[in-house]
Amino acid sequence: MRQGYFLQAVMAIAILYSCLEPAECLYESQILAFLEEFRMRMCHPIPNLGLPALDPFVLGPGQTSMNNKYLIDFTGSIDDFQLHGVSDFEVPTLTLNPVPGLKSTIQVNFPYTYFKSLYTAKGSLAYILNLAGDGNAEAFIKDFSFLISFRLRTLSPLGITSLQIELYLGDLKINFENLLEEDRIDDFVHSLVNEMGVELLDDVWSYEQGTVVAKVQTLVNNFLGQYSLQDILQIIAGGGGGEGGESKPIFEGVEPNCKLGSESILD
Repeated sequence: MRQGYFLQAVMAIAILYSCLEPAECLYESQILAFLEEFRMRMCHPIPNLGLPALDPFVLGPGQTSMNNKYLIDFTGSIDDFQLHGVSDFEVPTLTLNPVPGLKSTIQVNFPYTYFKSLYTAKGSLAYILNLAGDGNAEAFIKDFSFLISFRLRTLSPLGITSLQIELYLGDLKINFENLLEEDRIDDFVHSLVNEMGVELLDDVWSYEQGTVVAKVQTLVNNFLGQYSLQDILQIIAGGGGGEGGESKPIFEGVEPNCKLGSESILD
């Protein structure tokens, strides 16, 4: 998903600047300035990054299906899916160690994100609960954050090792109209998720964490391995930036008008 691209971009920027010689390093303040320029443009497509508008992030119409014969037999669709709040991210921790092999740390917080969509969901769960979803779907997450640490791999190709990702979630609420055929069970499932959603997701993350971290590290290393340091510096910094601290050519032609009146992550 595009959220994965955003995570890769943040890590790639951090790795780039942490691996430069101290005399040449642009340090954390320049990275935060870059991220501020990025969030100010997230309501627009950014062609030079290959990104669509990310806030709101819009999908649909689309369809999917799954049938593993034992647990779930499912067909579904979404239309007019909109994810809001991604550009409200904060970066309270950004510690980049210029010494190869030592740990660097990044923390990114999302105070409030939510999505709305039209959806359908037909099928069954374990051939016991019948899905009857058809209508509006919405959910919100409060105080979601991830803490990333890694060590730089200096040998060619450029990459990272010892990646660790910790997730934190403050609150989760969902409302999927007509999700289950039986009203009482539908009410029970919604109440369960809305009361214990944080604990349930924490259990899922504990179970899947190793697999997810390994895949993310592979994706990041594949991304970094395509470029030399000079190439990445040119892509990210655009030869030193332009007027007003803008990094060109990445943001060239994209107006920084998405967060007018909001607080800066530099404050």
